[in-house]
Amino acid sequence: MKTKHWIPLIAPLIAVGGFAALFGLSAVSDNDLNPQHVANVAEHVPSTAPAEPKQDRKVLIFSKTNGFRHSSIEIGAHALALMGEKTGAYSSVHTEDESWFEPEKLAEFDAVIFLNTTGNVFRPKDWPEDAAEREAAQQREEELKASLVEYVKGGGGLVGIHSATDTYHGWEEYLDMMGGRFAGHPWHEKVRLRNLEPDHPVNKPFDGEDFEVTDEIYQFTEDTADRAERRMLLALSGEIEDLGKGRYGADGFYPISWVRSYGDGRNFYSSLGHREEIFWNPVVMGHYLAGIQYAMGDLDAEDEPIADITAN
Repeated sequence: MKTKHWIPLIAPLIAVGGFAALFGLSAVSDNDLNPQHVANVAEHVPSTAPAEPKQDRKVLIFSKTNGFRHSSIEIGAHALALMGEKTGAYSSVHTEDESWFEPEKLAEFDAVIFLNTTGNVFRPKDWPEDAAEREAAQQREEELKASLVEYVKGGGGLVGIHSATDTYHGWEEYLDMMGGRFAGHPWHEKVRLRNLEPDHPVNKPFDGEDFEVTDEIYQFTEDTADRAERRMLLALSGEIEDLGKGRYGADGFYPISWVRSYGDGRNFYSSLGHREEIFWNPVVMGHYLAGIQYAMGDLDAEDEPIADITAN
């Protein structure tokens, strides 16, 4: 039986650095989290999972940034870890150490969550100036990229939150797995999200209704986030006044969440997650939990695309 990873639950109370070294984790510390944010998460994250795990599950929460860094990362990692523990859906490890993508380490996990990652995250933050060191770093990056692809093709789950689509813009296999390439965020305001599939298991937390939320809403390049290739679950409603700010949405269609199979693996993505309060919004977190359980293979859900689906 896998041991549950309990560090995120007590991290706000301790200095994490020593424990990180002891357990081989990167120094991802949430001991400076706002206590009110921690209390909000504890009160509002789901306490039950939509599906019974088929076995003990373990997820890797990865939040390395080689670009813009979201202030919501730490509370997001805390919330995702607590949600798994509270519901019994999974245990978790949170890291910003790319060595966890080495094949033998990655094999320990049922799903990987890219939480607000940005840039080329399998590279060192400081690209070496020495030619030999650069070549070694490049080779290692390619090995880790290949490891992730084989992991997902072989049955692993891949979950993306918010800027997971602002990661590896030039890596086509990653874009194919994750589903979209970030191309700006024209909206950061209260918007209405269209529940495209009220009966879909991953959308069950919305209780058959559309949903209003304040967050930074992404658009994606026109060659990605294709509804003919993924099962779209949420989209920006065509009813909002300033839909015309977006440049890339075909027919005014701006997707928010989707699922898709990839080889024997599964992908769930949602662009929500810029703002801290998203991670104690019970409806959004319920949507995340259902998506994570789909990605792990515990929640059965249709993932065949519906090419003619619209948000109107």
